[in-house]
Amino acid sequence: MIPKVTYGSRVRGLLEYLWGPGKAEEHVNPHLVAGYDDVALLAPERHERDGGRWGLDNLAARLDAPQIAAGERGVKQYVWQCSLSLPAQEGQLDDDTWGRIAGRFVQEMGFTGDADRAGCRWIAVRHGLSAKGNDHVHLVVTLATEDGAPVWLRQDKRRSQQVTDKIEDEFGLGKWTPGRAGATRRPELTRPEVDRARRSGLAPDRELLRRQVRAALAGADSETDWVARMKGAGLLVATRTATKDVDQVVGYAVALRPSGGGKPRWFAGRNLDGDLSLTRIRARWSDEGRATAGQWADAHSAESPRLRGEDRVAVWRSSAAALEAISGRLRGLPPGSPQWPAVARASAELLAGVAMATEPSGQGPITRAADSLARAAAPRRSTRTSAASTVAAELGRVADALLLAGRARDGGEAAVLLAVVVQAARLVVALAELRAAERQAHAAGAAAAAAAHLMPLLQQGARHVDQIPTQTQTGAADRTTVPSPTPARPSAHREGDERALR
Repeated sequence: MIPKVTYGSRVRGLLEYLWGPGKAEEHVNPHLVAGYDDVALLAPERHERDGGRWGLDNLAARLDAPQIAAGERGVKQYVWQCSLSLPAQEGQLDDDTWGRIAGRFVQEMGFTGDADRAGCRWIAVRHGLSAKGNDHVHLVVTLATEDGAPVWLRQDKRRSQQVTDKIEDEFGLGKWTPGRAGATRRPELTRPEVDRARRSGLAPDRELLRRQVRAALAGADSETDWVARMKGAGLLVATRTATKDVDQVVGYAVALRPSGGGKPRWFAGRNLDGDLSLTRIRARWSDEGRATAGQWADAHSAESPRLRGEDRVAVWRSSAAALEAISGRLRGLPPGSPQWPAVARASAELLAGVAMATEPSGQGPITRAADSLARAAAPRRSTRTSAASTVAAELGRVADALLLAGRARDGGEAAVLLAVVVQAARLVVALAELRAAERQAHAAGAAAAAAAHLMPLLQQGARHVDQIPTQTQTGAADRTTVPSPTPARPSAHREGDERALR
């Protein structure tokens, strides 16, 4: 559950928004599910003779009354609003459950008062799924008690995170947000980004860039190699240099190539995801390998050879066998192993590459799984480096091979590529089990979400995989060995062939 706190100074304005159509016409059924008084008494009436307008005067007056009593002592931004949102994979709750959640939330936040202090007036409004498909409820609280005393808040946003953690446990909800457990945070999409994506029917630029930057990291052995991979994928790359040394790169930004003569929309690495800042990325290589601004500008990927169909199939078979062997080895690593952070990161990068190869539009179950797994692998903000791992290195070689093979060209190739997806899904399941064993609840929840996205493909593809001979079965050598030439770079275009999983 994700809490989002905002402040305002007009109760009536907020009520008009909550009982209005919404920015994306998503407010299909606005209604109260809980409040400081009986919901039947607080609920506004709808005047059908007046075009279906809601009568909000009485509710606004009730909520405003304590603030009016506070007078000049009152808090200026006295309208406290918090949306409690469930990730789409959680599904929907009923009104009764949301009402109980709202009541527990305001109680734990201290808004209902106690024996020594009167409580605040509050309501909980529900009105359908958000534009992104999330079930949610809006809490509106007046920051003044029933006797007119102002309520001054301290660290209420942090407190809201702690309270939602407690509520998740009480109501058996999933823990999907590793950032609350100290992991690097992922910036949210802005409203203009969501609206733009909805109009175009395409995935938001920020999400596409996040996956492409992460996929470019898979198997990269240096900073310049990573930069070359991003450019080879068709991304625009810019650097931010130090004030006193214009050749010292201190940050970067990426953008998709605009179509129709438009301007590119740039995103700094840290604004894609917390673990994609330049500081975080550089932590995986030695300081001696830091690239200068000139090296960033000169970095370009070599032209990769085009593989024939039988060669692509051989790569996919070898990769599927390697992933199967790696999954088995993961189950033998004990919880708390110093290798796990690097393995989780490499797994997320590999799955990002698989998503790009199979779902180039940036939409689909593998893409959603890749996004969830990246959150499960997010490092703690206090951690700067992670131990080296031979397993992570093997995953990097698999990712290189898959980039070289590219996308399936026909149904036969798609069936073999599906074997890779199935083995990647089994790898994700192993990671989810690990996170649970480590008692990393939020990371385990994100990994479980990734596994849930892939489960239908795992079930669909398992019967096909059994019929596809692996490279080991056809006489090849070590199952964990995959080809590792310079990989082909995936296209940055959002449209593409999605036949690989059909």
